[in-house]
Amino acid sequence: MSIPLLLSLTLLAVPQGKGHGNKHKDKGRHGDHVPPGLAKKGGMPPGLAKKFGRLPERPYIAIDPRYRDRAYFLIDGRWELRKGFDVSIQAEIRDCLRLPLAPPPVPLPRVGVDLHVVLFD
Repeated sequence: MSIPLLLSLTLLAVPQGKGHGNKHKDKGRHGDHVPPGLAKKGGMPPGLAKKFGRLPERPYIAIDPRYRDRAYFLIDGRWELRKGFDVSIQAEIRDCLRLPLAPPPVPLPRVGVDLHVVLFD
């Protein structure tokens, strides 16, 4: 056998690593992936939790997909707009847009666009 052929067969038999590029690996089934910055069991990101104040038993947030610097928080049965988020909280908002939609328990505010509602358990 020639040396190049033997070398290429040897390289094919060596197991390939996964690389170092993906720090946030998808663990489990496809739907189990949690975006970076979120708690592993669906908890609320820390910056949004601070903006919420005292967390209710079932915290809902409604996000206007056009803006990253604001969100509606369901507090005492009413949607309250909080805005002026800093860059770190804007990143949490962006990550929340990747989470599945939750049906809102009360009607959403009318803002001219469908809001993305998230429930944190």
